[in-house]
Amino acid sequence: MHITGLLGMPRRIYTYPDGMGWDSLNMITTVGSFILAFCILLLFINVFVSRRRGAIAGPNPWDAPTLEWSTPSPPPPYNFAVIPSVASRHPLWDERLKEADGQTLLERGAVLDHGHETFGVTPLDAEPDVILKMPEDTYVPVALSFCIAVFFTGLLVHIWDLAAAGVVLGLIVMLWWMWPSGEAGQTEDPAHV
Repeated sequence: MHITGLLGMPRRIYTYPDGMGWDSLNMITTVGSFILAFCILLLFINVFVSRRRGAIAGPNPWDAPTLEWSTPSPPPPYNFAVIPSVASRHPLWDERLKEADGQTLLERGAVLDHGHETFGVTPLDAEPDVILKMPEDTYVPVALSFCIAVFFTGLLVHIWDLAAAGVVLGLIVMLWWMWPSGEAGQTEDPAHV
């Protein structure tokens, strides 16, 4: 369809004159659409049959080497209870491939379970250095997007006071968003956890 459009065929027409050079390309597009519809029908049949009598897939049914397959099925609502220490490109195959300098650790380490926390790491080795408390969720970005909408609405309808109010409110919201709060910062050394 992109090729026929580049050749000059207009969009949203149900027919076109003969001899424009689009006949074979439109036939290919039509046959392709039927093949796509048949494949989508097969997908729905497969999903229906699998839901009815298919085997439940366990964790890592394809024996994949990457971390996303180390979680159980269905996965928990969080990523990992312990941030994994990865030693190779294929962390779940470390023992098989013997390519890693160390061993990937999936179950041992500091548990970050006190709200929004993350590790601060050393710059060269990426070794955990501190546990950082991150800011909590906020609706301030939604308020800032509202201020931006007010600003552009004022510009579109030529109400300059409304546009200026959007700018002023946006600056106030940005200042409120960026103002340092006591909730963020360093909490403890992960080596002592």
